[in-house]
Amino acid sequence: MSMSGKTFITFIYKIILSFLGFVNGALTARYLNKVDRLDFQFAGTISNTGMTYIGGYSGYYAYALSKRPDDVEDITQMGNLFIFILSLIIWVAALLLRLFMGPHFTSAWLWAFLVMPFSFMFGYGSRLLQGTNEMTWLNRVNLAQPLVFLIIYLPLFFDRHIPEHLRLTLSYTGWTASFAVAAAWSILISYHLFAKHKVRRWRYSKQEWTGMFKYGGWLSISNLVNIANYRMDFWLVKYYIPASIASDYGIAVVASEVLLNISQSITQVVFTRMTGGSRKDAIAITELSSRQTLVSTGIIAIGMYIFFPWLIVAAYGHRYTGALLPFFILLPGLIVKAASNVVLQYYTNQLGSPQTTIVMNGLSAAINAALCVIFLPKLGLVGGAIASTGSYVLSFIVYVYWFGKVNHISGLGLIRIRREDILAYVDFAKRILRRGQ
Repeated sequence: MSMSGKTFITFIYKIILSFLGFVNGALTARYLNKVDRLDFQFAGTISNTGMTYIGGYSGYYAYALSKRPDDVEDITQMGNLFIFILSLIIWVAALLLRLFMGPHFTSAWLWAFLVMPFSFMFGYGSRLLQGTNEMTWLNRVNLAQPLVFLIIYLPLFFDRHIPEHLRLTLSYTGWTASFAVAAAWSILISYHLFAKHKVRRWRYSKQEWTGMFKYGGWLSISNLVNIANYRMDFWLVKYYIPASIASDYGIAVVASEVLLNISQSITQVVFTRMTGGSRKDAIAITELSSRQTLVSTGIIAIGMYIFFPWLIVAAYGHRYTGALLPFFILLPGLIVKAASNVVLQYYTNQLGSPQTTIVMNGLSAAINAALCVIFLPKLGLVGGAIASTGSYVLSFIVYVYWFGKVNHISGLGLIRIRREDILAYVDFAKRILRRGQ
């Protein structure tokens, strides 16, 4: 299948994935009270932070498989040893923290620690599929967690006899089960696709261990800084604003990041070509992908501006109308952030320099924090949204400049939209209309 075909199919899967995430968010918003809903979302950010950090080490295995496909056994056997032992350590740590800290180790932290190992395994299985360019299976397994959660959660949602004090615990239980299923499926599918190789074993490899910490260690720090960049405004809103109001901002974040999830179809598809190809080809792919990301997310954002205001109220309820204005302000920033992710992938996967992304994401996170401190006390939720969008825009300007400087070219190739960039979408729309006639 061609790159454009893979991108289109992945794009459709990302739309479905974003839809499932939106529906699940709406169900939890209506099922839980606002304080519990914020607690549930906060646990998700804790778990996602851990997953993102370990995802740097898992990302090494995708990188290694793309560079050295003939070494699949050494790569996966070391990966198995690392990811499964680490998961056991986290579960033991959660048990000890609960025993020694008691109620001070709150439910959000406890459940986040229980889910985290499953998220590690799921991320590892996904990276194995990505590294071998198994886009079809990668798209399928990415749907597993939100789909399983929806299947588990719907009966709970419609059972109105469940006391309110039990609903948060049941939500956490369904969340944990959904990640367990997704983790098992992603890894088993990867093993099945590597059927001719002894990939189920656990075995230490000095080469892979060294590579994991040299490349994956830096990538993990980069990922951690990136998640801080993503969540800085949410964490500071939670700190500055009462929970009953801050919950509105959580809904704005969930709704607006539908755009970011869809945009990941491009970065997911070009991963192997950007990693395994020449630098010249990677520059061309990065420029094209950045422009295409700006165009595609811009088009989607227009649709979201039109339809999401009433959709948010219809899905989450009138008590979350305070999410609308922050949502409007967050969208432009996420258009730019989507293109930024393409540029950062070039540094990490083509140049093998996660250190550059640490600096870039650290700059964005610092700008975000500074703007939050300035605007949040004065403007509340709107201030958090302004800080987020402002940090993404200012940071992207630096990314464009730095891309040009490193490659001794004009960085404007990332953002100067060309006629053919628009025509690609016009031609696609015409094909869809012809099929519909």
